[in-house]
Amino acid sequence: KDLSDSSGKLFLKHTTLHGLRHIFLSGSYPRRVAWLLAFLAALALLFTWSSNRVRYLLSSPVYTKAHMVYAKRLVFPAVTICNQNLLLPRRMKKTDIFSAGRWLGLLGRNWQPPWSPLSRILDFNHFLPPPRESQPSMRQLLDRLGHQLEEMLLYCRYQGELCGPRNFSTVSVSPKLVFLGGCCFSSPSPPNRLMQF
Repeated sequence: KDLSDSSGKLFLKHTTLHGLRHIFLSGSYPRRVAWLLAFLAALALLFTWSSNRVRYLLSSPVYTKAHMVYAKRLVFPAVTICNQNLLLPRRMKKTDIFSAGRWLGLLGRNWQPPWSPLSRILDFNHFLPPPRESQPSMRQLLDRLGHQLEEMLLYCRYQGELCGPRNFSTVSVSPKLVFLGGCCFSSPSPPNRLMQF
C-alpha cells in the first residue's frame, strides 16, 4: 500500500495534466476544492462539446455511389522529357568545343581545366579553326551532341500498348531552353493523337 501511495504521489507531482496536482497534493482545503470544481467544470464542458460534435457527425450519414465508364478511345497523355545534362562530352570534338566552348563555360580568360584529358582537347595552340560558315548551328550541335531519346526512354507502355521514341517529337532546342536541359521531347508526337483500344 505504501508503494502505491508513493508512486501515486510521484505521478501527481510530475504530471502535466493541468490542475491535477493542485487537487491531490499539499495546499489548503478550500484551495483544493476550488481546483477540483474547476477541473470538473472543464471536464464537463469538454464532454458536452465533444458529445455535441459526435451527435452532429452521426446525424449526417454519407452515401456515395460510383459509376465507372470506360472510354474506348483515349487521348495519349502529354509527357515531356528533358535531360538536365545539356551535351554528352564523350561525343564532343575539338571543333565542337571551339564553337560552343564559351557558351558551355569551357573557354575564357585564365580558365584552367580541372583534369588532364580535358586540358589536352582544350589546347588550341596548333588548331586551325574551321571557317565561320562551316561551324555548326546550335540546333545541329544539340541534335548531334545532345542526349537522344532512344538512350533516355527505357520503357514506355500506355493502356496496355507499347509506346516508344516514335510517339515523341523534339519540342525545342532553342538557346532559351538551354537552361531547362537543352533538348526536350514531348508526346503526343502528332497533335491530338488518339490511341484506339
